[in-house]
Amino acid sequence: MARRSDPAKRERMVRTARDLLCRRGVAGTTMLDVVAEAGTSRGSLYHYFPGGRSEMVEDAVRGAVAEYTEGLLALADLEPRDAIPLIVAVWRSEAEASDYAAGCPVVAAALGGEVEPGAREIAARAFTDWTDAVAAWLVHTGVPADRTASLASLLLSAVEGAVIVGLAQRSSEPMVRVADELVRVVEAARTPGRG
Repeated sequence: MARRSDPAKRERMVRTARDLLCRRGVAGTTMLDVVAEAGTSRGSLYHYFPGGRSEMVEDAVRGAVAEYTEGLLALADLEPRDAIPLIVAVWRSEAEASDYAAGCPVVAAALGGEVEPGAREIAARAFTDWTDAVAAWLVHTGVPADRTASLASLLLSAVEGAVIVGLAQRSSEPMVRVADELVRVVEAARTPGRG
């Protein structure tokens, strides 16, 4: 008799894997840990993830990428003074809620590429797509097109860096300072008369 699939159970395991990636990184996220934290059976892991640990980690990273991309695109019509603090507030909230123990699962995938190269490829594609989306948003907000690629890279790198520094220092202050400074940088880059 064929085993029935339960999408909610699979999603719970993917979400658990993502949470573990945030706290432990790729190397520290095992299938047995996912079973224990998700409250599922070992057999269900192999049923839902026939590709094993790699498939589970990649699905967790893809889910995080989709969620963050949706959030980023939702801010497309906002002014920099509103959008940038909102982006940083998401990371600040996640850091504070985890008592500064959980970072970005996409960064974890990038750092864990030696263990899971497929996850690193997903992370690389996500950073490229996010940079392109931020660059398009910058044009929309009045930044000259010749500055948007480098400024988009700066924005993403600064936010991710501030999250990492904040986790290390167990403080939201680096995130707050970076958000404030990024607003000033973007406002200064805009064509006069915008903003």
